[in-house]
Amino acid sequence: MRTKTKIVDDLESAELREKYDTQCKILLSEKPILARIMQGCMSEYKDCSIKQIESYIEGKPAISTFSLYPSGKTIRGMNTEDGSINEGTIYYDIRFTALAPSTKEQIELIINIEAQNKYNPGYPLVKRGLYYAARLISSQFGVEFEKQDYAKLKKVYSIWICMNPPKSVRNTIIEFNLGINIITGAEKQKAIEQVFKKKNYDLLSVIFVNLDKDGGGASHLLELLNLLFLKETDAIEKCKILEREFGIEMLQEMQKEVEEMCDLSLGVMERGYIKGMQQGRLEEKISTARTMLQDGMPVELVAKYSKLSTEEINKLKFISV
Repeated sequence: MRTKTKIVDDLESAELREKYDTQCKILLSEKPILARIMQGCMSEYKDCSIKQIESYIEGKPAISTFSLYPSGKTIRGMNTEDGSINEGTIYYDIRFTALAPSTKEQIELIINIEAQNKYNPGYPLVKRGLYYAARLISSQFGVEFEKQDYAKLKKVYSIWICMNPPKSVRNTIIEFNLGINIITGAEKQKAIEQVFKKKNYDLLSVIFVNLDKDGGGASHLLELLNLLFLKETDAIEKCKILEREFGIEMLQEMQKEVEEMCDLSLGVMERGYIKGMQQGRLEEKISTARTMLQDGMPVELVAKYSKLSTEEINKLKFISV
C-alpha cells in the first residue's frame, strides 16, 4: 500500500476541519439557536421571548456566502466577488438582519465562529471584530442610504463564538461598543444626552462569547453553546438535553444536523490524535538518532536503529553540531 504523503494528509485534515466548521455554521444559523444567542448577548432582545425573537429574524440567514464590498455596492444574498485591491473581500460565517423590538428598525448581524487554537492568531482578534463591524457600517452607503442621509444608518453587531479562548476569559461574554464620554461639562450630562441621543451613536457592537467545556453556569447561552460544541456527549444525548433543558424542539432536520456535526467532530479529534501519535513517534526517532550521533556512531548505523533516512540523519547531524 502506498504511504500517504504529508501534504495529502494535511489536505485531508483541512478538508475534514472545513466540513466540521461548515456544519457548525449550519447549526448556528437555525432560528432557535440564533434567537438564544440574541437573547443572551443583545440588550435589544434580553426581555423578549424566544418565539418573539424568532419572529424578528428576517429571511433565511446566509452562511459563508455573503461578501461585503468596500464600495457599498452590495446585493444581499449574492455571492459575487469584490475586486477591490485596497480592502479585499470579506466572507462572514453567518449574516442576517433582524427587527429591533422597540423601533422595528432593522439591525444587521454577523456571527463568526473562531475555532483557532490561538485566540490571538497573529493579530488581536478584537480588532478584526471591529473591522468587520465597521465594514458593515460603511457598506450601507448606496444600499440603505444615499448622499448625506446618515439618519438611515442601521446598527450592526459582530458576534464571535470563541471555542478556545485563553483560560482567564473562558466562560464569559464580553461586549465592545460605542459610548459617550463627557470630558468637560459632566454637570450638563442630562442635557448632553438629550442632544446626543443614544440611538444615534450606539451603532456598532462587537461581542465575544468565550466558551469553556468545563463551565457554562454563568449564563444559559454559555451552557447551550458549550453543550453544542465542546461537551464530549454523543449526538442522541445532546438532542435530548437540547429539548429537555433548553426547550428546543428537535425536529428531524435539526437532529440530523447535530448528528452530522458530532460525527465530523469525532473525525477531527481522531485525526488529531493520530497526528499527535505520529508526531510523538517522530520525536522518539529523532531523540534516538541524536543520542547515537552524540556517541559517535556512523550515520548508516544510526539510520538502521532510528528508522530515519541517511539524508535526515545528515541534516540532524548538521543541526546537532
